[in-house]
Amino acid sequence: MLAEKSLDKSVHCQYNINMLTQKLYRNGNSVAVTIPKEYLQELNLKEGSLVVVEKHGNELVVTSKDKVVVSGVDPRFVKIVDEFIVEHRDVLEELSKR
Repeated sequence: MLAEKSLDKSVHCQYNINMLTQKLYRNGNSVAVTIPKEYLQELNLKEGSLVVVEKHGNELVVTSKDKVVVSGVDPRFVKIVDEFIVEHRDVLEELSKR
C-alpha cells in the first residue's frame, strides 16, 4: 500500500513540474503572463529574450526565437544574421531611430 502512495505522489509531482496555472494581468493595452524562473533557466531565456507566440487551434505556443526555423532560409544565413545583430546591436538601434 505504501508503494502505491509513493507512486501516486511521483505522478502528481511530475504533472505539476510540467504544467502550471498562471494568471494573466494587464500590461498597458495588452495582457501578459509570467514565465517561472525555472522554465526561463531551462530554455535559456531571460528578460529581453525574443520569443515567437503562435496560435494553434485553441492553444498558444511560446517558442524561443532562436529555435524557430524559417522555411526556405538557409540556417547558416540565419546564424550569420543573428551574430551580426549581436555584434552591431548599438549601431542598429541608432539606425532604427532615424
